[in-house]
Amino acid sequence: MNDSKIPVRYSKALFELSIARNSLDNVYRDMKVVRELCTMKDVRDIIDNPVISSSKRREIFGSVINKDFDPLTIKFLDLVFVQGREKYLGSMALDFIDATRAHRGIREVTITTCVPASDEMRKNVATMVENKMKSKVELIEKIDTAIIGGFILQVDDMYVDASVRSRVNRFKKELASAYSK
Repeated sequence: MNDSKIPVRYSKALFELSIARNSLDNVYRDMKVVRELCTMKDVRDIIDNPVISSSKRREIFGSVINKDFDPLTIKFLDLVFVQGREKYLGSMALDFIDATRAHRGIREVTITTCVPASDEMRKNVATMVENKMKSKVELIEKIDTAIIGGFILQVDDMYVDASVRSRVNRFKKELASAYSK
């Protein structure tokens, strides 16, 4: 089987089952946690280690997940580990998250600032995107001190860089080209 189809099939099955069992919200919350765990280096090292048995990997993974996970999520994770598909778990979670967002009309909006954004700024960004895109917003905040000031906003494939760093870099390029003539 094509490796790229494996996560899609598993996540689609989980998505459809979670809708049928009316537990989409809980499983969505759980898959966001699973996705976050799968991006951690220590967890990835355990999942990708062929020396550790699949049952031991499941036991270790189970010890770090929330105990309030939905029973459907727990059964799904058990199935993934029993079938030896744990290396696809991060992709499965991401596919599930994307399917849920599409189903609910939610757009992921990432705002990067050099200091934590105020509640007012978060609300303004969410309202602006909701009005422009006619969809709900799930705001993700990132802190990057290297941007010096301002913000970077990413919605789907749209990217707005209003950071001080980008302005300084543009000024440097303009200055360099002015003196190279």
